[in-house]
Amino acid sequence: MSINKIKAFITAVEYGSLTKAAEILEYTQPSISHMVSSLEDEYGFSLLIRGKSGVAPTDNGLVLLPIMQDILKRDQLLSETINEINGMEIGRIRIGAYTSVCVHWMPAVLSLFNKSYPKIQIQLYEGNSQEIKQWLEDGKIDFGIGTTQINQHPNFIPLKEDRMLAILPSNHLLASHDSVELKIFTTEPCIMPYEDSHHDVQSIFKKEKISPNIAYQIRGDEAIIAMVRKGLGISLLSELLIKDHLPELCTKPIEGNYVRTIGILTNSSVQSLSPPSKKFIPFLQEWLQKNG
Repeated sequence: MSINKIKAFITAVEYGSLTKAAEILEYTQPSISHMVSSLEDEYGFSLLIRGKSGVAPTDNGLVLLPIMQDILKRDQLLSETINEINGMEIGRIRIGAYTSVCVHWMPAVLSLFNKSYPKIQIQLYEGNSQEIKQWLEDGKIDFGIGTTQINQHPNFIPLKEDRMLAILPSNHLLASHDSVELKIFTTEPCIMPYEDSHHDVQSIFKKEKISPNIAYQIRGDEAIIAMVRKGLGISLLSELLIKDHLPELCTKPIEGNYVRTIGILTNSSVQSLSPPSKKFIPFLQEWLQKNG
């Protein structure tokens, strides 16, 4: 069984293209095609449907895909564990994280981590809560950095509490108040994010049985902030997310001190993660203690 052949098949499925797989894995397109064909000959059935627009897994290919992904993951874990035993800090970490985390935490953390562990490669994927959940299920990432409900994700490791703030136009009538009540969202025109991009916001309203007066529903954070700035409504976002915009926005705490907890999301216990991941997580925790 060839790990390279398995990797060629998985990458071709992920990108829907033999050419793109060749580019990612640094092979020629004919070499990738030959690897997959060799697997098909070995297994006795087709793995890919090849067409003008790209490739897609056959039904049999779909059955084998998660098994192959697990084999690839375990092969990487084996190599990294051997390297750790030999005192070599080599490996790869795939992380999925919220935009706010990617913008405000990761540049500094990755820069410092790279200096301490230059041979550990990090792949960072920026996504929302739904995307991170899907990436974990598909094995695309080793762990996520986001938020969740504890009962929905038992392997959640809290990192930091992030206040939820009301954001208002600078000339709003409530701009002089020290804080605002959550119920103002029932009467004021609101600019709300979609649930798949900000489940923390939606969960607060659901918990308090409040139906916001939605004037606009937007997926992009920057668009929400821009519309609030122009006086089109108010919104509810996290402090970390609006950190760069604080000078140009009016922000108010919500009475009741609502927060979201940002943390590590894994499909299993931290003990089962790869050695590089187990180095990165305490590194991030220590950085947050000093800079968070």
